Amino acid sequence: MSASADERRERVLEAIAAAGDGGMSGQEIADRLGCSRAAVHRHVEALRRDGLDVVGVHEGYRLGPDADPVVAGLVAPRLRPPLTGPVRWSSRTGSTNDDLAAAARAGEPEGLVIGADLQTAGRGRRGRDWVTAPGDALLFSVLLRPQVAPSDAGVLPIVVAVAVAEALGDRATVVWPNDIVADGRKVCGILCELSADESGVAWVVVGIGVNVRGAPALADSRWVPGAVTHIGGGVRRGDVLVAILGALGRRYAEWLSDGGSAALAAFAERDPLRGEGVTVRVGDADIAGTAAGLDEAGRLRLVTASGETALAAGEVVRVERGA
Repeated sequence: MSASADERRERVLEAIAAAGDGGMSGQEIADRLGCSRAAVHRHVEALRRDGLDVVGVHEGYRLGPDADPVVAGLVAPRLRPPLTGPVRWSSRTGSTNDDLAAAARAGEPEGLVIGADLQTAGRGRRGRDWVTAPGDALLFSVLLRPQVAPSDAGVLPIVVAVAVAEALGDRATVVWPNDIVADGRKVCGILCELSADESGVAWVVVGIGVNVRGAPALADSRWVPGAVTHIGGGVRRGDVLVAILGALGRRYAEWLSDGGSAALAAFAERDPLRGEGVTVRVGDADIAGTAAGLDEAGRLRLVTASGETALAAGEVVRVERGA
């Protein structure tokens, strides 16, 4: 399919979504796009084949009551500096992190957001698959280009996690290093990947997967899966995306200014593990101890039988008392 056809389909979706419950006639959409009503109908049928509920009404179209598309043209105008898009959204891709990494290597600007309703090769930490039903989750990646040394980027995953938790509400906690857990259920996973050399960080891809409408099974996980709808009222994926990008932009700018001290303080207020007995898997080894918060570099302070150690990477695989 040509790029112009993709753009026209996106504009058809944007028009229908913006029209609300009243819908919009096929002729009005055609006039806006400068095409025929037959062309509009073809784009609507393509949207339906992608799984979007588009209802015919008054010789026109509106979204079905359960339809929850992310419409890039409606999201981008709501964004504020420093993360203002552009936003690119598709019905299906392999991995938004892979797509964004390719865009980063091609020189795309900071703030670019690439998302999809379905990932066929999405992944989490330790190479786990991340698979959700189409349209249930918010699956997207954000491109950052911080002018910092690689050693200073270690706290960035904490900054991202704090921002996401703040966007999701008071019940969201952050389990080191960056799982978002609410009421004992994991609602979001984050995967940060970067390219750097001795001259500095070239780019960071921040991959975020939020269970909004439903929760997939999590293989080999400490946490029961949950969704945003389990911890609040009805939410729209586009609204959640705007909230996360807004919070991330604020925390990102703050990190560039203060090195992460404010984000670390905010993490401490959302840390359900502090003082708890935990087991952390580092590589193939398990280390047991008591979680004692984070140090200034974002490392987990773990008090073990042999003393305190600071872990820069790892995964909490067991908690003595549920978080």
